[in-house]
Amino acid sequence: MNTRFKPLALLLVAAITGAICFYQSNAGAQTEAQSDAMTNSGAAMEYDVVVVGAGMGGLSAGAHLAVKGMKVLVLEQNHKVGGCTTSFSRGEFNFDAALHEMAAGGPGTSLGKLLEAVGVDKKIELIRIPELYRTIAPGVDFTYSADYDTAVKDLSEKWPAEKEGIVAFHKEMDKLHTQMRGLQTFFRAGAFKKIGLLMMAPFRQPKYIRYRNAILDDVLDNYFQDEALKTVISQYWVYYGPPPSKLWAPIFMLANITYLREGAWHIKGSSQALSNAYAERIRELGGTVKTGALVTKILVADGKARGVETQDGETYKARYVVSNADPFQTSFKLVGEEKFPKSWNKKIRSMKPSNSLFGVYLGLDVPPSHWGVKDHEIFYNGSLDPDVNFQRMMDGEFDKGAASITFYTNLGDPFYSPEGKSVLVLHAFSKADLWPKERKAYLKMKEEAADKLIALTENFLPGLRNHIEVKEIITPLTLEEFTMSKDGIPYGWDFIPEQNVEKRLMNDTPIEGLYLAGSWASPGHGVSTAQISGWQAACLILDREGIE
Repeated sequence: MNTRFKPLALLLVAAITGAICFYQSNAGAQTEAQSDAMTNSGAAMEYDVVVVGAGMGGLSAGAHLAVKGMKVLVLEQNHKVGGCTTSFSRGEFNFDAALHEMAAGGPGTSLGKLLEAVGVDKKIELIRIPELYRTIAPGVDFTYSADYDTAVKDLSEKWPAEKEGIVAFHKEMDKLHTQMRGLQTFFRAGAFKKIGLLMMAPFRQPKYIRYRNAILDDVLDNYFQDEALKTVISQYWVYYGPPPSKLWAPIFMLANITYLREGAWHIKGSSQALSNAYAERIRELGGTVKTGALVTKILVADGKARGVETQDGETYKARYVVSNADPFQTSFKLVGEEKFPKSWNKKIRSMKPSNSLFGVYLGLDVPPSHWGVKDHEIFYNGSLDPDVNFQRMMDGEFDKGAASITFYTNLGDPFYSPEGKSVLVLHAFSKADLWPKERKAYLKMKEEAADKLIALTENFLPGLRNHIEVKEIITPLTLEEFTMSKDGIPYGWDFIPEQNVEKRLMNDTPIEGLYLAGSWASPGHGVSTAQISGWQAACLILDREGIE
């Protein structure tokens, strides 16, 4: 497949920020091209598509293909679907593994339309979150609304001398978002159309051209003077990876405006409810979802994907394969780098992966009201400087860095804990090579690190450790074992200007019929974005099949 004209892969922006074209469901429809393609040199094929991995990207791809009548098989190595979008139980407490809130998932929103297209929206209940977050840092305590107008108003009242910059910055995010809608179908355009879109980008998307190589810090400096205000405005950097001094500005601006315009949403019953809804819907549409099925090889012959093999010796033939595994696994382990062009392998090895996570999951014997807390998401920053916080986390100084503090029991969802108790999850950045491989040393460090993160949180929630009934700890090594993602990285590639959407991996590959979905592929990481990635991979397959 020709990938020469992919340098602007800017559907990322449109995909994250809304206005994704909605297509009508055509469940059960099978074109003549599909029927003819069910044979390969006279041999019957078992499936149209095999999806490797039932994370959000894989489940989304499977659903969007199944709803169009394609015969789909989804294989997941774990005992449940979802990847990072899942939940677990400890005693009488239930925990969401990773998701804090989902962008643009409600009715009529960009992601909401994709959920509607496959019927998943009817299987889940969403709760809109009123505030995006509360930032606490030396000298500042501010709650940022999830509504655009309210956020601008509250910020302007808190920092009246900065009102002009506050209004202008939010308008700039809006303008960037609006302009990027013109590239919403770039990823599936033909070569000539891509050339035309690229030639017109400086005229139709001047905001993107302006910021295409910008870091967030530089953009913020153009609008604001007050360092506390910059800390508050940029707080969501902890969702995107690098600190503002390194973070690619458009990903921040476009993701933030999506939250402000299309809302932050909680999935009632945890993110596992969303994953289960996708799996159930795939089965209803005639597809198959198998758990406990580890794919060990993607079959390739004559430069084309032919199916997969699993650890238990099963072979599943297919005309297409969608891999939700990270590109290191997909290219170097499941396929074999000898099957790819050297330029592809070199690109993967030259790119910089993002960081991983360290987390402490707590079941408490008191509700959040014990501390007078009504918030859902609180970010506690040991320093006003994000660079300092980031480095402290990377160095394992979890008692001095930053933490996301999430009270899941403050959203009216009884799933998480019994009445009068609560579930609290603490997350911080980390990296795999910080953690020792020797088990005794590893377990010792886990407990010490958890104690540090709890100590940091006690600056906000005094006496927290006295109310812990249940404690579970995860590290990058936990995430690597559970998801099989390189170094336990849930964020995919680091979102720095050197790796903007013009330079990242797309959804197709040099191998015909092999596609990528999930956080490592276009448009990027995150629960909402991974679902969009799966939809993009499905669209490319449907386009080849001639299915609307």
